[in-house]
Amino acid sequence: MTAAYLYALALLLIIPFLMGWQPLGIFGLVMGSLLAWLIIWLFKEGATCREQDEEYIGTYVLEARYFTEWTERVRHEDKKTKKVTYETVHHPEDWEVTVAEGRRTVRISHTTYNRYVDAFGNEHEANADHQYEARGTILDPGTCYYTQWPGTYATACYRYITREYDNPTLRAPNLFQTEDLSEEDVKKYKLWEYCKREIYGSVKGDDVDALEKEAEDYNCWFRTKQIKLNFILLENADTRLALYWQQYWKNGKRNTVNAVIGVDGKHKIKWVHVFGWQNEGVRVKLRDLLVGCSDINDIVAHFEEIKNLLETEYHRADFKQYDYIRRRFPLKGALITLTIFLGLFCGFFCREPYPPMDAMRFIAKKDLQSAKKILEPYIGTAPKDSYSYSNLGMIYFTEGKHEEALRMLNYAIAHQEGYDAVEIMYHNRSEVYKKLGNYKAALKDAQKVLELVEYPSELYLCNLESIYETLGYKNSLRRLKERLSGYVNFAQMDCTQADAVKPYISKDVDDVYYGRFPLVKKIFS
Repeated sequence: MTAAYLYALALLLIIPFLMGWQPLGIFGLVMGSLLAWLIIWLFKEGATCREQDEEYIGTYVLEARYFTEWTERVRHEDKKTKKVTYETVHHPEDWEVTVAEGRRTVRISHTTYNRYVDAFGNEHEANADHQYEARGTILDPGTCYYTQWPGTYATACYRYITREYDNPTLRAPNLFQTEDLSEEDVKKYKLWEYCKREIYGSVKGDDVDALEKEAEDYNCWFRTKQIKLNFILLENADTRLALYWQQYWKNGKRNTVNAVIGVDGKHKIKWVHVFGWQNEGVRVKLRDLLVGCSDINDIVAHFEEIKNLLETEYHRADFKQYDYIRRRFPLKGALITLTIFLGLFCGFFCREPYPPMDAMRFIAKKDLQSAKKILEPYIGTAPKDSYSYSNLGMIYFTEGKHEEALRMLNYAIAHQEGYDAVEIMYHNRSEVYKKLGNYKAALKDAQKVLELVEYPSELYLCNLESIYETLGYKNSLRRLKERLSGYVNFAQMDCTQADAVKPYISKDVDDVYYGRFPLVKKIFS
């Protein structure tokens, strides 16, 4: 990523220099860079190798409850009309249990509740309390039936709860080979998804049931370190199959010890492979202990040794040591992202220097000499920029260079196709003709202005009025006033500035430059 940062820094330094340090150019460059790095940062955070996994914690049921249907009346008020209405809400039956691990509440089915009633041998009735979940006034609370564990080992009912944890190793094949197996391999080797069972594999029989009972008791009662012990029993299987199970389970869960045991047709143990995320020492000792057993029944006989081993030497895996694992945003992707966003923003904001714009700003500040220094060399490179010719012509006009001004305006009008507000050029030329004493030509341009403008301004009307008066065209002046009587009151017009030079500042360039970004205009104008 260092190269990407250097790349961005180079762009931040070089591009503004090439663009003459224009404020908008720098703004576009900075905004593009910030957005690009924001996208990269979001991607990196989203792709951080801290994926969520879940572990299964064995526990037992303390109490099961059955709530009958209950009803309440809920008040609704319309915010606009303030009208109040009431709704009767019926809540369906519900069943839940409380387990020993963390006193957590888990929802269950009606059938499961009845199984707990039979196992515990008791059922009681009590008033149902729904205050914590009611949204209104309770009309009928219903009834609560519950059954409690008597506290004896023989009547215990086991359950599992799940808990999420960060598992960065899921996307760290350099720590453990986690390449996903194909569906064909899963079917071929008869692999099962990791779930809440104790015994996996293909081996069946009474001795397997006895081992499963021991494993289930251990997983639910031995909660000090919250260990889950799994056995995978494979009949007449190759040792390589143990590695497929390890790969399919991605080395197991944080709190599990997984023992893959290969047996023959008579359940005699042939080989053992133990895997998991706990310390290697306990896995080696558990494997040696299981290898020392002759068959599955012998494992049941040595289960106390297994319990003692796990109780004294098992260490629950802590994945904080892998917090450094993060999926790096590829350098190529960073450069492409930066280039795309910088290109987009520079396309919007970073434009080549446009001399007419700088000249217009000087004109707006009444610094005509600075504007003239910009426009004179520019018109030689842009022969069809009629606005620049028009503005330069009016600068010449203010200097008394009427012939030069007329030449500029003639050229501007001759090349004005495609430009808006061209009427100002005719008005400016009309003013120049008046100074040259050519009132006939001035009248023609002034009348052209009225043809182009639907609602002429006072400036245009005063110019035409002064020409009519100079030429003595009283009838034309009268007709002009009659024609525009509904639009403007000539008596209220201020024509004292009719002959004043008012250089036209093109609004089009600013609109093109700023129009789509009013906030930018507010900042930089």
